[in-house]
Amino acid sequence: MALTFTLVDTWDDGKRIHVSGTVAASGNYSTGGDTLDLSQFPVIGSTQAPVQGTAWMDGLAGYDYVFTPGAAQSTGKVKIFQQGSGAGAFPELAAGAYPAAIATDTITFYGIFKKLQ
Repeated sequence: MALTFTLVDTWDDGKRIHVSGTVAASGNYSTGGDTLDLSQFPVIGSTQAPVQGTAWMDGLAGYDYVFTPGAAQSTGKVKIFQQGSGAGAFPELAAGAYPAAIATDTITFYGIFKKLQ
């Protein structure tokens, strides 16, 4: 697996479960995004992916990490974008081995999940 999630903290605001953690990249990036599996943490207390639009990622190496929830916690995708040589939208990272800047980046994740009812 190219992306590994490490849980740092969870909390319940009475309506939703909030999750923060870090992501480590290794191996190869796949065009269209790599899968980020959040299902190994039962403490999240939900079987669903984060609520659409409520999960985001940041890094320090200058890349843009975009998380898109899947149908389940195990099927979310992370697309990585890098600054291009000209103005305009950032192009997606090319398929292949992760650059050292990404493999050593401090990538953080924050997501909000529906509570089990």
